[in-house]
Amino acid sequence: MVADPAPSSGPPRPLTTGLLDHLTATALDEDYAQASRRRAAAAEGSAASGRPGTYALVALALFGVLVATAALQTSRGADQSASSHASLVSQVQERKAALTRRRAEVRDLTAQVSTLQAQDRTGATQERTAAARSARLGVLSGATPVHGPGVLVRVDDAPGAVDAQHQVQAPDLQKLVNGLWQVGAEAVSLNGQRLTALTSIRDAAGAITVNYRSLSPPYTLQAVGNPKKMGADLLDTAGGQTLLTLQSTFGLKFHVDTEDTMTLPAAKPPALRYARPSRLQEVKPDTSSDTSSEGDR
Repeated sequence: MVADPAPSSGPPRPLTTGLLDHLTATALDEDYAQASRRRAAAAEGSAASGRPGTYALVALALFGVLVATAALQTSRGADQSASSHASLVSQVQERKAALTRRRAEVRDLTAQVSTLQAQDRTGATQERTAAARSARLGVLSGATPVHGPGVLVRVDDAPGAVDAQHQVQAPDLQKLVNGLWQVGAEAVSLNGQRLTALTSIRDAAGAITVNYRSLSPPYTLQAVGNPKKMGADLLDTAGGQTLLTLQSTFGLKFHVDTEDTMTLPAAKPPALRYARPSRLQEVKPDTSSDTSSEGDR
């Protein structure tokens, strides 16, 4: 115990020395005490929450289960992937084989199409050629009507004719028709009767008959062809010269005109007859269709 100081006559001194010593002596002890209390509280909290090792083992076990499950699923997925890959490879190979077959079929079909197109072009060319030949034969044979430019020839008896010398005879028309063929006529008609290789021009009972039909004057000949050439050339033929002579000698009428367009009818289809000649019998040609001159006047 500290004794009280002796009374003094002056003012009292402050007690600073004791407080400093107290703080110096007790400062570290208080810090250690607080740290000790915190460690004790932490130990009590750890003990109250249980041992940490048990939870770690549980966590590791769960992680192992998850890893095993993932590995199993990965293994199964790998097997399925391998199976799917093999199936896809097989499908791809099948598709490639099918594509190869289809390409071969396409090449074959393309070749067939090319062949058919070539045949079609050849057939079309042959058809056009046949059509042109048929049209040409139709004109020459008189089987088809004809339309085009040409010449118009008019022949008639002499005015007041009373005998054959002053009348047009069948040989006169025969020579004139032959002259028209000679100068390039493509088709000829006489008084509307189409003339062909089978046409006969004859005198019968005082009249001229064509295809067994009697005609009366005047006689009109229409010939399709080049009008500029045929009109002039006809006068230089035997038929033209004959008519010019008859015109100047006996007064027969003979006139040639050119026409820009004219239409000639088709000839009557001939009646076809079939026959089988005998081996012992000589077959003689039929001269009934001859349109040559039967003689001069």
